Amino acid sequence: MKDCLEATFFKRLGNFSLDVSLGLKEEIGVLFGPSGAGKSQTLKILAGIVKPDKGRINLMDRLLYDSSSSVFIRAAKRKIGLVFQELALFPHLTVLENVAYGLKGPNRWRLAKSWLDAMRLEGFYDRMPDQLSGGQRQRVALARALAPKPDLLLLDEPFSALEGPLRRALRRELKKLFERVKTPILYVTHDIEDVCSLANRVFIMRDGSIMADLEASKLWDPLSQANIWHSLGWGTLIRGEIAINDGYHWFTWQKGRLRLSPSKELTAGKATVFIPPDQIKLIYPNLPVDHELQPNTQEGTIVEKMELNGSVRLYIFGADVEWHAEYSKDSYLTLNLREGHPIFFSIKPSSITVLTDEEGCSAN
Repeated sequence: MKDCLEATFFKRLGNFSLDVSLGLKEEIGVLFGPSGAGKSQTLKILAGIVKPDKGRINLMDRLLYDSSSSVFIRAAKRKIGLVFQELALFPHLTVLENVAYGLKGPNRWRLAKSWLDAMRLEGFYDRMPDQLSGGQRQRVALARALAPKPDLLLLDEPFSALEGPLRRALRRELKKLFERVKTPILYVTHDIEDVCSLANRVFIMRDGSIMADLEASKLWDPLSQANIWHSLGWGTLIRGEIAINDGYHWFTWQKGRLRLSPSKELTAGKATVFIPPDQIKLIYPNLPVDHELQPNTQEGTIVEKMELNGSVRLYIFGADVEWHAEYSKDSYLTLNLREGHPIFFSIKPSSITVLTDEEGCSAN
């Protein structure tokens, strides 16, 4: 299948630069990476809000930008829907007026109502945005973005401010919506659950560049290039099982275990956990350990360190796992850590994301 979106561009933003090349078919693509990787700026360039320094962007065989021929189609003419985390609904307009805004023709109100109905907001036409819950506002924003029938939908962490159960419900609704409209979607996130719940294709981004482009079904395949995202040091991924002992939920693997946050949704069985690098906490000698960290204390050896701007990334081997951790340079220097040195660390149960086999990327 031919790509619906083909984009290659470069943009310098102060000391930071974007050098991006990606293609998206009729699918949900997830742009995944840590904060500061350039994900939101990438969406702004695709939407026409920010003009790149050079490159070419083609959407549905329409040339939106080409530096070599001085083509730049402004945002309003690109037929691209965009939903930011902040939503930006018009506070002085009703729900129906928000969705109808920008639509033209005699059927604009009927079309706006049909999209609200599709979002299960039939009785909310006359409500104001401040009378809605967070989830309802998100549905209105999605309806407004989709009502003009865009050729591409860009979503910038739209569910990040919502609680877990509501986030999961909206992700399911978004997948069903995609099956209905078949509009290509590029979804920005730094949450691995979003990747595994939504993605057909994953674009892994760091430091302004796409480091990998792969099918979501291959994300955890040890024989595929998917391992690149793990090797970049964004977090620790462990495969094992969930067990329930002494009233606690534990994640266990051959040489270790971690206590998990209590949850009615967790059941015994095979699973995978993901731990962000900034959630692996150093244990300082001769200082008391936070009670939440005590059950999950681990010991390892520093096998590699990388100095970044203001931080140090550590690769630690312990319990047959390579742990990826990132700290401020001050913390690193205080402990006087070196490659080959032993280290103690821990993880709060609330910082561990659990993905069962049914939820994992391979099941999508």
